[in-house]
Amino acid sequence: MRILSSLLVLCFLSTGAFAQTGKLKQAQQKMDNLDYMGAIELYNNILEKGDVAEAKINLSEAYRKVNDTQNAEFWYGQVVRLPESQPIHKLYYGMMLQRNGKCDIAREWYRQYVELAPDDQRGQLLLRACDYEDELMTKSDGIYEVNEVDFNSHSDDFSPQFYKGGIVFSSERDTNPIVRRMHTWTGNPFLDLYYVDMRETGLEDGCGNYVFGRPEKFSNEINSKYHDAVVAFSRNGEEIFFTRNNYLDGKKDYDDEGIMRLKVFYGRSEGEGKWGDLQSLPFNSNEYSVAHPTLSADGEKLYFTSDMPGGFGGMDLYVSEKESGRWGPPINLGPEVNTEGHEIFPHADTDGKLYFASDGHIGLGGLDIYYTSQDEEGTWKTPENMGAPINTLSDDFGIIFNVEGTCGFFSSDREGGVGGDDIYSFKKVAVPVEVLVYDEKTDLPIEGATVVIACKGDTVLTDANGKTTFDMKLNDCCDLAASMETYQPNTSEACTNELTLADKLEIKIPLNRSAEFEIEGIVFDGLTKLPMESATVTIENDCGQALADPFITSTSGRYYFKLDKDCCYKVKATQEGYFAGIVEDVCTRGLEESETLVENLFLKPTTTALYTDGEVEGTTPGAPISGVTETEYTYLDPATKLWMDKDTRLPADGKYDDDKMYEKGILISDDFPISDIPKKNPSDPNDPNSDPGDNGPDDPVAIPYLLHIYYDFDQANLRADAMPELEKLLNLLLENKQYIIEIGSHTDARGSYHYNNRLSQRRANSVVKWLVQRGIDRDRLVARGYGETVNVNDCVNNVPCSEGQHQQNRRTEFKVIGCRNCDKSNEIISKANPNVKVDRCKSCPF
Repeated sequence: MRILSSLLVLCFLSTGAFAQTGKLKQAQQKMDNLDYMGAIELYNNILEKGDVAEAKINLSEAYRKVNDTQNAEFWYGQVVRLPESQPIHKLYYGMMLQRNGKCDIAREWYRQYVELAPDDQRGQLLLRACDYEDELMTKSDGIYEVNEVDFNSHSDDFSPQFYKGGIVFSSERDTNPIVRRMHTWTGNPFLDLYYVDMRETGLEDGCGNYVFGRPEKFSNEINSKYHDAVVAFSRNGEEIFFTRNNYLDGKKDYDDEGIMRLKVFYGRSEGEGKWGDLQSLPFNSNEYSVAHPTLSADGEKLYFTSDMPGGFGGMDLYVSEKESGRWGPPINLGPEVNTEGHEIFPHADTDGKLYFASDGHIGLGGLDIYYTSQDEEGTWKTPENMGAPINTLSDDFGIIFNVEGTCGFFSSDREGGVGGDDIYSFKKVAVPVEVLVYDEKTDLPIEGATVVIACKGDTVLTDANGKTTFDMKLNDCCDLAASMETYQPNTSEACTNELTLADKLEIKIPLNRSAEFEIEGIVFDGLTKLPMESATVTIENDCGQALADPFITSTSGRYYFKLDKDCCYKVKATQEGYFAGIVEDVCTRGLEESETLVENLFLKPTTTALYTDGEVEGTTPGAPISGVTETEYTYLDPATKLWMDKDTRLPADGKYDDDKMYEKGILISDDFPISDIPKKNPSDPNDPNSDPGDNGPDDPVAIPYLLHIYYDFDQANLRADAMPELEKLLNLLLENKQYIIEIGSHTDARGSYHYNNRLSQRRANSVVKWLVQRGIDRDRLVARGYGETVNVNDCVNNVPCSEGQHQQNRRTEFKVIGCRNCDKSNEIISKANPNVKVDRCKSCPF
């Protein structure tokens, strides 16, 4: 940090120090001159003789500037308790504590700073950093192998860069006894560029096994008597960009405060180690520093760091693009990358990633190394911390990679080094894993898919090619889970068993679009065919999913439910005074594409009391409750109530192309046709349908429904062909347990009154018995034989009628005559006519 701070400010004052009358003034002058080592000595002398707040504050600052974190922590610990303390001192105290491995204590001081300076993102990020410490310490566990190089000195060595067969790096190692050029900030020599030759050995074990030569100064034409450091080369090594104090051709320049700032200079190779005239880049300035250049792989972009006005914090990262052979204006990389802290030492890798060091993002402490990249729209993504062992609690910075991205070097002042900042080599001891997420049906890559890497605890997104990559150590397995909105998630496993470091593992995870299913429909009144308001619609499933809340229809009668995949459903609509409308076996099993299923529900009314005058007129006797009286192949004969084949004009029989099934003119369905609603005329004593006990012809009556049940002559036994109708009736009663049902059997007027009455009663009893045997409560059933007393037409005794007209009277019906759980419990809403007038057939032969 001593060198980093000096490079950020890169100061060198032209004016010499002059005598001050007091030690405080002398110490302050040294602080102003950035002579922190001299200031430290004076402030310590002052504090040995007295407790001076100004001395404590400046001493803690000076120790922080030279990266003496132990002493800085001690003095900041006193400063934050002084009345003169500022909020920023709490932040710096927390940073020193974190650098010294005391994150638990640092967290409280970060919290206090956030309360006092809520707009400074550094406090919030560093507060979160302590919570991520354990994760960052294990993030790259087993991925990298780190080793210190053998050419480090006892001074600072940092910021390596590949050049030809070796590396060029920055160092303070110059100990020339003749010309001692010392930098007052650190008390060490000025930085120069050095070159060290290297060769790789043991390539069978992968890269990173280096043998180094003896470091030598890089170039007398590049190195000056001030700072020369942090270099970048073009791919062919013919161009150089490097950082130097504001000094060129023997001329020094300063800012308004007398500080010699940093600039980036450029030169071209003239061969044999010679460099042509050096040039200052167009965005350099005497008033701010520009430093740490790095070139993009194509050489068209130059990234660097600067504290020029308009940034987000201390040093920010910028990029300049080459335009017609000239470097364009610098562009700040924006707040996703830059913070209120320092973003420095960028490195543009060949894979498009930009690596850099920062003390403002969530990290382990001090400078950590991060990487980021741009999305398809050119927006920089949130930087990722590389984690340990690349990063530590100390300063880690200046990373570079070989072309393959498998080995490289970086700088760190971590414990165990030879000097202050040291250079370390690293190599991946893991293989790259490339995950491709794609649409299984189209084989197209899926951009923006979420991939959860279980073994790393990471969640990443796929790029425009549907890919994401991560490193995975050898002889290991890792669970991967991919997901994307509108797709069904999928998993896979990545295993590096039997792979070598030269291999690359490719994992493909196909995703199928999530088939979204729903059901909608309209609840209709089965008699009027109008939508029903306030009907309650419920849904059940057979796959154990939670039941949806009941749906109450509006005036439109519409309902709607979402459905799950691979389930079958039962939808039921209810309303008081109606039989429930039910549709079953609504299934999504086997469906691969999204689909909206449509099922309309028809509720059978139980009484005409539900309607106003004339509302039920015009209904078609014998028609199903859905109201359909004609199909593509059949039609309903209003006289016989049978379905007729359009081609043959005979009763329909068998299965037709529209999947409808008929048996001797009877539609085999889940529906019951409406029978004729008898008309009352109490004013006529000869009307067999009149009831003197009723109030009038407009009184409500129960609505009867036909049962297609036929009997052998003079028999009441139920035949096999009656079973489908009886099963439908049984299901109806099971779904509508509140109703009391009358089973009414009728004959035509032929035969004696007593005979017809007894026969119809026996037949009604047979139906009731069959239902009771199958679990229907006997109290819910009333068997009533009407004989010939309730006709639906004028075919009474002595009236000539066709066989079809007689057939209309020979029928079995059911209707609701009471309700056990309704508002009017057990009230009978229909009753037998005790005073039926029947014209006796005195001359009939039976």
